[in-house]
Amino acid sequence: MRLKRRVRDLSLTVLCAACYAGLVYVLAPISFMMVQVRVADALTGLVPILGIPAVYGIALGVFIGNLYSPLGPIDLLSTLPSLLGLWMIYKLRRVSVLLGLLSYSLAVSLWVAFMLYYVTEAPYLIAFIYVFIGVTIASVGLGYLVYHYASKIDLFKALTSEE
Repeated sequence: MRLKRRVRDLSLTVLCAACYAGLVYVLAPISFMMVQVRVADALTGLVPILGIPAVYGIALGVFIGNLYSPLGPIDLLSTLPSLLGLWMIYKLRRVSVLLGLLSYSLAVSLWVAFMLYYVTEAPYLIAFIYVFIGVTIASVGLGYLVYHYASKIDLFKALTSEE
């Protein structure tokens, strides 16, 4: 039974990573720089449902997706604030999913604004505002919709059933 659970968790992790990285790659023109709506961040809505496998999977997806970043290798470090934000979603899932998603938006936006300031010399506050709006649209707006509808169909049960 323990092996089955590990295989299931690993499969969910890889599935989340592949979906996230694939969305970033396909939607690259709107996934990077100051004015962005990284649609892949909508997958953050799966964290309260799928748990730790989604946390690690999306973080891995961030790393893989950022291999294509026009900002260069520094963008690979974005995995760390993303992991922090994803962990906050997971920890806040029983308190408020919206608060968790908003925490993710804040953590990611603070880092991406710093990175844009460092690499492109964009004004930090302006970069933060633009990035925060885009990340919030994707993670809070779309992510909450993903959470809401995935909860209605009991996505975790559907993905883990043995039938």
